[in-house]
Amino acid sequence: QWWPLAEIDQLDPTRPQQKTLLGQDLVIWRDGAGAWRVFADACPHRLAPLSQGRVEADGTLLCAYHAWRFDGKGACTSIPQARDDSQEALAKSSPR
Repeated sequence: QWWPLAEIDQLDPTRPQQKTLLGQDLVIWRDGAGAWRVFADACPHRLAPLSQGRVEADGTLLCAYHAWRFDGKGACTSIPQARDDSQEALAKSSPR
């Protein structure tokens, strides 16, 4: 099933927006491919609201809390605090 969340004309493609549907907080944003995406409004790292982050120039969604970045499929693409590439790859592979 699907439910309408907002009219496209009312959405700002340059920033994430918070909406609530059936008691669940959601974030709506436009990714680098120009597709509108809807995720749970919680970063898997510390549950900070992704709607308080920003959309980067490459279309990834950046969490305002620790700057983790997510692509249009929800995959984590960057963890700035990782000490090295192997630590970052391990954290990005987490099913959360």
